[in-house]
Amino acid sequence: MTPTGAHVQPGNNNWCPIVNTPKYLVKFRLAVVIVSCLLIITYLAILGLVVSGAFRSMADTADAIDDKRAITAANGALESLRTHLGATVRDNAYWDDAYEKMGAPDAVEWATENWGSTTVDYPLYDTAVVIDPEGEPLIAYHKGEPLPDLVRFFKGKLEPILSAARKPDPGRDALPVAFIETREGIAVVGAAAIQPYEFEKGSTLANLKVLLFSKQLTEDVVADISKTFTIAGLSLERSVDERSLHASLRDIAGQEIAYFAWPHVAPGSTSYVRVRPVLIVSGLMLLLLLAGIAVAGYGIFRAVKSGERAADYRAKHDALTGLLNRAGFFEKMDIALETAPATTSLHMIDLDGFKPVNDAWGHAVGDQLIQAVAERLIKTLPNNAVISRLGGDEFAVVGRGHADLERDTIHLILSALSIPFVIGGRSIEISGSIGTSNTRQTELDASELLRQADLALYRAKDRGRGTSVLFDVSIDEDVTKTALLEQELRRALVNGDVRAVFQPLMDAASREVKGVEALARWTSPTRGDLPPDVFIKVAEKAGLIDQLGFSILKKTVAEAARWPGIGVSVNVSPLQLSNPYFAAEVEVILTAAGFDPARLTVEVTEGVLIASPDLAKRTFSTLRSLGIKIALDDFGSGFASIGALREFGFDRMKIDRSLVKALDYDGDHRQVLQATIALAKALRLPVTAEGVETEEQAVMVRLSGCDQLQGFLFGTPKTADEITSLYFASPDALASHRPQ
Repeated sequence: MTPTGAHVQPGNNNWCPIVNTPKYLVKFRLAVVIVSCLLIITYLAILGLVVSGAFRSMADTADAIDDKRAITAANGALESLRTHLGATVRDNAYWDDAYEKMGAPDAVEWATENWGSTTVDYPLYDTAVVIDPEGEPLIAYHKGEPLPDLVRFFKGKLEPILSAARKPDPGRDALPVAFIETREGIAVVGAAAIQPYEFEKGSTLANLKVLLFSKQLTEDVVADISKTFTIAGLSLERSVDERSLHASLRDIAGQEIAYFAWPHVAPGSTSYVRVRPVLIVSGLMLLLLLAGIAVAGYGIFRAVKSGERAADYRAKHDALTGLLNRAGFFEKMDIALETAPATTSLHMIDLDGFKPVNDAWGHAVGDQLIQAVAERLIKTLPNNAVISRLGGDEFAVVGRGHADLERDTIHLILSALSIPFVIGGRSIEISGSIGTSNTRQTELDASELLRQADLALYRAKDRGRGTSVLFDVSIDEDVTKTALLEQELRRALVNGDVRAVFQPLMDAASREVKGVEALARWTSPTRGDLPPDVFIKVAEKAGLIDQLGFSILKKTVAEAARWPGIGVSVNVSPLQLSNPYFAAEVEVILTAAGFDPARLTVEVTEGVLIASPDLAKRTFSTLRSLGIKIALDDFGSGFASIGALREFGFDRMKIDRSLVKALDYDGDHRQVLQATIALAKALRLPVTAEGVETEEQAVMVRLSGCDQLQGFLFGTPKTADEITSLYFASPDALASHRPQ
């Protein structure tokens, strides 16, 4: 009997009696299942290893990114420390009031009040020192208390920084800022020579006092840096393992003296360790696990990238206003030129009247004004305008569009800056000058566009407040011509080719020579005879005016030695009077030539009353103490007030030639001349009339009260030999001018 339902085929034992399947097929299928399971297990194992390796690699990459981010942030923190301290030193050292006070009797009290007392709780420095040219401290304060032993406190390592502070810096930006070891640990230190805000390039700094600020890198400071720059576990160490994460703190010589060190955070590895058990246990949930790990990895990557973005933002934005800084500006400029090279325009903005605000109310109000300007530009200009602060009171705006949009942007900027700013209850009025360049004519890179806008800005500043200038090739041509003329003038000054000529000053009654005025003349080898106002203006812009003025003075006193008793006048530029050593140099020249200072009259124009009035008063006082007289030249052509004339106390007034020439027209001009001379007489000033060309003019100005005459009626400017031949050829003529 066979079981019910069983089908048996005689002679064939390869079928399973239960399923009616041959045994070889069952074994084959079982082998396939086993092999498949082994393959699946192997695949899963390999996949697990691949996935694990991939996440291990991702973790390592995240660790490396975080380490790189932390190193970048630490170096950025060190640069930020140096930058902020350097800016603070520069703002306090390049200060007219500070420069003036350092030479005053109350210098110690002033320095203590402004710098020493602020070391108690000022966030940017806790040590303030002023060093005199002999290397002795004028003041030295640390955390509000006098610092008795400066050398011991700084461990004798200040000299390289002080020496660097006194080196000439044409750009006036490369202040020495570095890290230094002190008795209390490591500090960041910066120094600068105390000098006027507008200081002649190339002037010596050796005899100036040096202002030095330093800030101790205390635990609180390091902790604040750690928090601000998101560097966990940051510490200040004297030595580190080269394999650890660190950033070097270097002294003024570039030597490593300490390190910012911190542990590897390893956010990727930490996440990997946390998810590895899940990978092992949840093999069947591999896809879900991969998704979870991917999300976690993305979070880690996003956190690292967020830190990088924050550091990148700080590196490309101005800390005071939040606008783009110079680095960010160039980046946006490059993008604008790539995307719209034919419609990009650049507007350079310089604030008119910002320096007087700083001088009158201090740097804090000046900073608030800069912030207010930035906010107003943001609110006024279109959203697609790129606004940046390049430094100081200089801004830049990158715009796009045709010429009408460009003009609209300029109008918006000028209008926005013309509205008074209210800061701390004060109404402050400034304006802005704008230089504009664009790419409509020629494709330019960012640097060239900036150069052209800068040149246009200089032209706008020359024209006055609140003006704008669009760059064109003529500006470049003028710059080139001026540069070539400057080179010729430099060579001429070195070779002594700028000569002195003399015009006689005649007694109005006797018509005898009472003096001569020295005038500069120069014949260019390529341009011929140039008017003095042309090459003197070039000398002023190129920083050659002192060299030119002293050269003419030396030649003048040397020639005037043959005319005893005759007064000699020389013209002095307002820029020369801005040189604090002007009077001392004049004394040296007169002493070397054996020239009587009482014979010398220095002629200045009304511009000196505006440019540097306080410095001019001090210079006048020193010159008068030597016996030198001061004359106000070209009176009547400017805006000098009676109060200014009394305040400066001139020894003589010279009536501008325009008032004399106007006598030829009508009686009204005669009354103006008489009123001007009457003013001088009321102030007890002798008066010289310039530009006298006719006998009628000579008689009229003499009758009006002028005691001295000058002009072509009595002779054009002549060489010293010609003056001697005309007026002093005979011994009797020469003797008549000698003092009795």
